Amino acid sequence: MWPNFDFQNNYFTIYLSQHFDIELNPKPDFLIHSVYSKNYLKFNCYKICITGEDTRPNFSESDFHIGFDYNDSPRYLRWPLFLMNKYSPDYLIEEKDVNLIFKKKQRFCSFVVSNSYANERINFFNKLSEYKRVDSGGKCLNNIGSPVVDKFEFISKSKFNIAFENYSSSGYTTEKIFDAFIANCIPIYWGNPCVEADFNEKAFINVHKYNSIDEVIAYIKYLDRNDDVYKSVLSEPAFLDNKVPEQFQLKKFVEFFAFIFEQSNQKKKVYKFAHKGIYLWYHIKAELNRYKAKLARFKNSLLSKVS
Repeated sequence: MWPNFDFQNNYFTIYLSQHFDIELNPKPDFLIHSVYSKNYLKFNCYKICITGEDTRPNFSESDFHIGFDYNDSPRYLRWPLFLMNKYSPDYLIEEKDVNLIFKKKQRFCSFVVSNSYANERINFFNKLSEYKRVDSGGKCLNNIGSPVVDKFEFISKSKFNIAFENYSSSGYTTEKIFDAFIANCIPIYWGNPCVEADFNEKAFINVHKYNSIDEVIAYIKYLDRNDDVYKSVLSEPAFLDNKVPEQFQLKKFVEFFAFIFEQSNQKKKVYKFAHKGIYLWYHIKAELNRYKAKLARFKNSLLSKVS
């Protein structure tokens, strides 16, 4: 998987275990893998590829895919990486006290990134810094002494947050805009040109909608100098109608795995999983319940014969 991934306590084990029973097994029927190595090719089983990168699915190597791409295949689930954030999308529909949030703002704008090769956002950082200081708390362009330990605490004190992706690609919405929303900043976003399909466009600054960077910065200045207008944008819900979109609801994730189980082997009652070095068995509860019901009927029939 990706660096620092916890193979025993992660998004998959936490949420799938709420719907499927989990055991360990060294001979998987299913392998959950990512794109950072080719070790998954050694396994002779169904493969589910999950990626946080902007990559296209390769169904010749993996049977099912989870990622950013817009893909209509029933074997593909668009599940952007921000949905596996430590904060659920439900956090974004909670009521917020805009006046209290505004009083806590101490900085104009924040910037927290590590990759120093993304020219679009570096150029924007430099251009916006000509107006006011932009506090950079990441490894890239750091101007506060050292990288911050807690990103959310750091950016929450800013009115705005530069939430630029590494590059622009359709569907490629990472955690950057999501983190800014969680921290109650107004995101300045560039990356996925279709981002308004994911979030309420009134709640952030969509750089893709402007003719030039100068226009973007002019609007930022306008918000910065007009508190009531700023608070009006800040009060907008991250999602349209303040509801988590259906495509981002956990049931879609669970339904996709239920579909995988059904399509791959409908007769099996026990499904074995592997998660790199950690192997998992998933027992579908519905199948288990049917088995218990059948066993109960068998016992009842024996009792009736004895009596």
